[in-house]
Amino acid sequence: MPKRNSATEQTKNKKYAFVQKEGDDFTCIKLLEDKYEGVIYKYGKVKFGEKENPDGTLPMIFDYDIVKNPNNLEVADDEDFMEYIGDILIELMEKQLQDGTAVIKWTNWNHNIKELFL
Repeated sequence: MPKRNSATEQTKNKKYAFVQKEGDDFTCIKLLEDKYEGVIYKYGKVKFGEKENPDGTLPMIFDYDIVKNPNNLEVADDEDFMEYIGDILIELMEKQLQDGTAVIKWTNWNHNIKELFL
């Protein structure tokens, strides 16, 4: 039996890892645990809605593309999947805002809509 690779700092105690296919100019996210293990996806545009939710928060709207789905899971209309990758997106955004690497672009000056590019 082949020896299993040891965890790296990136994957130890994490539910995702950054992956990139040779020749691509973008980085994807590979899910490492739970029922979505092995799914690889990438985020597109991220923006915040114009109207607050009843609890005072702004809804986050984001695009994503599934790059690899080895178990052929039905994730397209799966609310749990959207929440799962939405939580990862929030974690990534918080980190980038803290370390100054987030890129924020105003797309609609009249309605104060912001888009965040990861």
